[in-house]
Formats: sequence, C-alpha cells, structure tokens
Amino acid sequence: MTLDLQHIKEQLQAKEKELQESIAGLTEAYPEPVDPIQASEGPQDFEEIAVDFLETQQEQSIMVNQQALLQEVRDALKRIEDGTYGRCIDCGQSIPEKRLQAIPWASRCVQDAERIEKQNLSREELYGDRREF
Repeated sequence: MTLDLQHIKEQLQAKEKELQESIAGLTEAYPEPVDPIQASEGPQDFEEIAVDFLETQQEQSIMVNQQALLQEVRDALKRIEDGTYGRCIDCGQSIPEKRLQAIPWASRCVQDAERIEKQNLSREELYGDRREF
C-alpha cells in the first residue's frame, strides 16, 4: 500500500475535530430532545409549534448521523494505530487506495459495503419507512 498514513491520520484527526465542534454546537442548541408537548409550551400558534418541532427533529437527526460518522473516524484512527488500516473489517482484503482517499474512514471493501447497504435497505422494506407513520 502506497498510502501516506501520516497524511491520512492528519485528515482523520481534522475530520474528528470538525465533527466534535459540530456536535457540540448542536448539543448546545438542543441539550435534550424536545417533544411536541414541550415545544408547545407558551403562547405560540400551531404552525410555529410544528415548524419548531420539525427543525428540532432534523437537527437531532443530523446530530445522530454526525455522532455515527465520528465513531467511524475514531475507529479508522484506531485501525491506523493497530496496523489494520486499509483492510476490510469483514473479509480482510485490501480496500482500494482510491476508496480510502475518497473516504478515509472506510472500513469495508466495496463488495462488503454494498452487501451491508443491501441488508439495511431490505430491513427498511421489511419494517417500512418509519416516516410513514
């Protein structure tokens, strides 16, 4: 592998810092989840309540996604430290350099990443899109 691990480590550390700051900003804005009843306290009309609730839900969803990405970045940093970076965590095969350059926190080869995505999509089809409720 001809990847510059030091450069990738620096990229990952920068991404980690960026995500931590973003999560901190979101946490500061909404330290606790807000439900519709809490959002409706005070003299507001129903449209304001609905908009506030939806904005809060969207920001909390963003925060959950960023927390998951932060964990992936930290896992990649750990793989650099323990010497397993660049190997698929499922099959052990080398992850293509172009994939690692595009997504430095990638933990799976393309085939295994596609397999996992298909499994997740089939679960969504099985359980339905929760937004339909």
